[in-house]
Amino acid sequence: MEEVSCGKRRQNPGSRLAEAPSCFHCTILLHERIRERDGALNRWTDGDWKYLIDEHGEAVARAFRDGAVAYWRRYKPKLRSEGAPLNQTPFSVIFGLTGLSIEARETDDWPDSLSEEEVSLACRYASHELNGFPIWFPKLFEKHPKLVGDFLLNEIRYELSIEKPDADTHYILSDVCWSGEWAWNEIAPRLMELLGTTEPANLTNLHKMLTIIQGNSITDDEIRTLAATKCMTLCRHKHLALWYAVWTGVDPAAAIPAFVAHVAKISKLKDRTDIAMSYATSLWGGRGNEAAFQTPQYLKSLYLLMHDHIRRQDDIDRAGKGVYSPGLRDHAQEARDNLFNLLNQIPGKEAFLALDEISRVHPEESARSWFILHAKTKAEQDANIGPWVPSQVREFQEQLERTPANHRELAELATMRLLDLKDDLENGDSSIAQILQKVTLETEMRNYIGHELREKASGRYSIPQEEELADAKRPDLRFLGGGFDGPVPVELKLADRWTGPALFERLENQLCGDYLRDNRSNRGLFILIYGSEKKGWDVPGSVNRVEFSGLLAALQAHWEKVSPRFPGVDDIMIIGIDLTKRSGRKMPELGLGSTRSSSSSK
Repeated sequence: MEEVSCGKRRQNPGSRLAEAPSCFHCTILLHERIRERDGALNRWTDGDWKYLIDEHGEAVARAFRDGAVAYWRRYKPKLRSEGAPLNQTPFSVIFGLTGLSIEARETDDWPDSLSEEEVSLACRYASHELNGFPIWFPKLFEKHPKLVGDFLLNEIRYELSIEKPDADTHYILSDVCWSGEWAWNEIAPRLMELLGTTEPANLTNLHKMLTIIQGNSITDDEIRTLAATKCMTLCRHKHLALWYAVWTGVDPAAAIPAFVAHVAKISKLKDRTDIAMSYATSLWGGRGNEAAFQTPQYLKSLYLLMHDHIRRQDDIDRAGKGVYSPGLRDHAQEARDNLFNLLNQIPGKEAFLALDEISRVHPEESARSWFILHAKTKAEQDANIGPWVPSQVREFQEQLERTPANHRELAELATMRLLDLKDDLENGDSSIAQILQKVTLETEMRNYIGHELREKASGRYSIPQEEELADAKRPDLRFLGGGFDGPVPVELKLADRWTGPALFERLENQLCGDYLRDNRSNRGLFILIYGSEKKGWDVPGSVNRVEFSGLLAALQAHWEKVSPRFPGVDDIMIIGIDLTKRSGRKMPELGLGSTRSSSSSK
């Protein structure tokens, strides 16, 4: 490196290297030049050494590259758990990280070539990266999950051993929480074990651990057991509030009354208010939209409970008063109001009844008329299905059906037709389910289903044969209405011929991604037909195989999970037709231990 640097200096006296007194300083300058060029200021480097060629020549650039790659194996970074200083990263570590980045990017199947010792060494470097982990670290974990997982957990244990209640540790736990989601399934069960024996002194660290635990496939039952135990044994109000919120997220029926009883035992009004505010703000983390309390019944209970302790008369009014830093009270009153906002967004009779009850028992009488108005508005909105013209009224009176006038009504009619067919095949006296069980080609099943649906169209829709889209894709079936342009695509699968992951992929990429790309269509149907051959399905994110009903439930849950990624798709209806119900050929029993409980279906 020294010879190359000096050679470059002789060729270009104006180079920045001319000011460097040693090879070490040359290396630092070259590294900083790479950082400036690749823009990787949020990490130590991306290691794109080729940026150096234009400015310093091929020889200098390659010498830097070779030196960095060779260096990382020759140096052993010290960990924080071994006494490495806080908030300091020696250039020797940074240079090693650079070599790792270069080697990882330029070597095919890079993690496969590493020994256990090299994996451990790479982990040491990774712990010193800026703002999370290096870009190569997830691939290293994917190939060596046990080794990397052990390393992460050991450093987290150390981090918890030195934490202080009022100071953030800013180490591995933060990195795993905010940028290491790929490691959560490996780390979370062991964090559960750790929390079962100890309680972090630092509330922020507890938040991070719970984010990891609640964000993976650990079951609600496991979280419920741990949270309930913590609520019975802890004394610190802020920690208790967080654990009660976690418990509420998976078992509101037990957790909410338990929290009410605990608060009632607190003698000081200020302490009751503080724990209620901490509890309210903690409800909105955890498992997000999957939280079990987000139903009208529990939202009503929580809203009334919060109004008992976070009273509106004590709210802080910040409107028009300049810039401010929100505190616990600001967040708490916002969380309280969010409970109502969520309840008010839920359609249906149950939400109306919850609003109606709030209007009658709200602790502030002056607010009751406001809730009466909201309950009335919701009833009107839910009842509003659009005006009918006289011909539709006459048609419905005569036939108990009406011709769809828009895409939504067509989707509803398509769903009803398919549910009628499902009922006929599964329960009808003249069911031909046993004959259909012999069908092994989806094209043959599609022809049968299409024929049955056309026979029952009554002029209200049409289903063309083998309709081809602009990109040569062919949906199995498409319902077309009359007088409007809003087709409803149907994807049909013989469940016996598909694996669980493949069905998940088809639902997401084929039906949602391909057939519902057109902005004329925002509703579709995913039809699965089971004929008895397949014993069970592997469902992504679950250890155990599931039966046909479990597969349908998992697909519906998956759609609800990914639906935010498809803002143009309003709804997907998943319908399963079990041909074994009427034919007498039942689904083979799964092996011992292969049926999962509903609580572990995430």
